[in-house]
Amino acid sequence: MTPHQALALAVRLFAIWFGLIIARDVLAFFISWRPQDDPQMLPIVIGGSLISAVVLVVLWFFPRSIARGLLPGSGEVPTQPSSQETWFTLGTLLIGLWVVASAIPRILRNVTVMYLFRSERMDMTELKSGLLYYVIEFVVGLCLVFGATGIRRFIWWA
Repeated sequence: MTPHQALALAVRLFAIWFGLIIARDVLAFFISWRPQDDPQMLPIVIGGSLISAVVLVVLWFFPRSIARGLLPGSGEVPTQPSSQETWFTLGTLLIGLWVVASAIPRILRNVTVMYLFRSERMDMTELKSGLLYYVIEFVVGLCLVFGATGIRRFIWWA
């Protein structure tokens, strides 16, 4: 399996996982939501679900394009096994993808809870600090995804 094929597989697995998380959260919202609580919340959830659905469709139908954009080199089957450097880049990329994937639902959950309870008198410092932590985690994951080649070069240089 080439690194591009492995990354395309990981993108599809991420799409499945992300779809399950979104379905779980939307179902939980509709189970606990009461129309008199906040009539503006339903369009927000529907909009977020539609955006998530578009992202899932792109991830599911274009994993090879995503892999070609993230990994250097061609997506053709090599005549010789891939080098350690290529697999290191792929591993860094997959770790970054996992970090991003785990941070997105947490960010969305904290933002949603902060929006739902904005009018009530409750201490939001814990939610805000958690949100800051998850945003930093998300940025680190993006740096791992988009900077995998640079990280590989730095590690091999060092």
